[in-house]
Amino acid sequence: MNEEDRLIVREFKAKIAQLMAQFNTVGSDKLQLQKENLALKEKINLLEQEKENLGRRYENLRIAKVIESGYNDNRDAKQKINKLLREIDKCIALLNK
Repeated sequence: MNEEDRLIVREFKAKIAQLMAQFNTVGSDKLQLQKENLALKEKINLLEQEKENLGRRYENLRIAKVIESGYNDNRDAKQKINKLLREIDKCIALLNK
């Protein structure tokens, strides 16, 4: 092997070492991003649950307000109560499956 071949081999080894270092860096970055992604998905799930709970509370407060107002709008109150009853029926049907 002449000097030119040795130089090419050294450059090649250096390039391989550089690529392996980059590969390791990218791998650790990937793991970090996967952890962040998982944490964000969990946060999204919690926020969606909170949103659903707040939506239910809001709906219950609206119904309570309609009922408390002296049944001025009986039709609206009946619709809300019927909606709640349908939701309860759906839950019971799901439990029976």
